[in-house]
Amino acid sequence: MTIINKIVAITIGSLFIVSCGGNNSENHDKADSLDIHIKDTTAITVEDSTKFKFDFTIANIPSPASYLHDFAVYGYNYDNSILNSPKKIGSYSNDFYKSINLGVYCIDMAYAMDNNNGQDVLLYMKNVMSISDGLGLKNSIINMVGKRAETNLSNKDSLFQILDEIFIKSDYYLRTNNRVYTASNVFVGSWLESFYLTCKIISTIKDAEIKTKVYKQLWDQRFHLGNLIILLNDFKDKKDCAELINDLKIIHEEIKAVKQPIEITDDKFKSISNKIIDLRNKITK
Repeated sequence: MTIINKIVAITIGSLFIVSCGGNNSENHDKADSLDIHIKDTTAITVEDSTKFKFDFTIANIPSPASYLHDFAVYGYNYDNSILNSPKKIGSYSNDFYKSINLGVYCIDMAYAMDNNNGQDVLLYMKNVMSISDGLGLKNSIINMVGKRAETNLSNKDSLFQILDEIFIKSDYYLRTNNRVYTASNVFVGSWLESFYLTCKIISTIKDAEIKTKVYKQLWDQRFHLGNLIILLNDFKDKKDCAELINDLKIIHEEIKAVKQPIEITDDKFKSISNKIIDLRNKITK
């Protein structure tokens, strides 16, 4: 059992949230018993159409964290200078920036975990815990995770699966439209950070086969990013969200304009990549 697994398991068991996605393994953990159940008395007022869009989008999009596992074969050097600085946490004053950067920090923590960098895992764990608590996510996560982390300490893949399932099993939390909005922002932050890291890392790779694989992964996002935009449109009356939608649409239109992944040249990828990096830097400034 590695120290990284111990750290992450403790984090999950107490207060941890990360973005999730589709393609879930059918081999779910069997230890779902909960020692603690904190009742959420918030009235359920979420609109059915909004909840459906959230569930559909999250169920069909690949987990952003899953892309981290592909990085191991890229032959890159771990570089924490490309991550969002933990020192910025105090600059995120409203719930929009807190939630979207929660998603960013979760991916950064997962990236550090996947590279067995315990020091960085601890730094990002602190930020994840702080923002999660500030957004009112603590009790729902404890209820959803329970003792599952304790029974999967030695299996990193199982830990990632637990993290990926948090929003799929979200009835503890998604009881109002505002909570769906928060959850959507967390997921967008994690999606954006995963492809930001992909773009930064692939820029150092010369292998043509790896590039082709990454270009295909990006091209596949035209469908998923479109669904994210449709989901966010339910909250377009919010200024920050409306601006985010417009920025995502620019990226989406450029990806969608490519008819086949083979048409993504290095220059085209760089053009899309620059827009992803610019948006990520904009929401983390």
